[in-house]
Amino acid sequence: MLIGGYTADPGSLTDDGYPLNYFLYAMGSFFIIFPIALVAFMVYSSRRHSQNVIDLKAKGLKGKARVLSVQRTGLSINDIPQVILQLRITTDLGEQFTVDYKKCIDPFFYNLITPERDLLVYINRDNKKEVYLDLEAEWSKLAEE
Repeated sequence: MLIGGYTADPGSLTDDGYPLNYFLYAMGSFFIIFPIALVAFMVYSSRRHSQNVIDLKAKGLKGKARVLSVQRTGLSINDIPQVILQLRITTDLGEQFTVDYKKCIDPFFYNLITPERDLLVYINRDNKKEVYLDLEAEWSKLAEE
């Protein structure tokens, strides 16, 4: 479209009466700039989430979580259902509180989500509602047993 805008006759107009070359420049740049901006946003979001998890593991409080209830939200991403886990968290300092944790959890990990099992959780020191449930660590611990 950018080439079409460059090669369009200077006097040619669209059906609406706008200059054709400017229209083609706008459309061509939209199809180039929008996907680049979308990919940049996706990379930024992914890196920010990964950095938050790394920060929680490094600086957050460790604790144990017990699953009180599991509720499906009805949303599935790549056939992985999103669930809301109601967790009773006990920090290493002895503090207890309840948190709702919403995440897409692979059915592969469902055998870990039982009421009698304590799961490893990392808690943000400033915001107790921000937690990270480390199911991968629990799975590797289970595999070692």
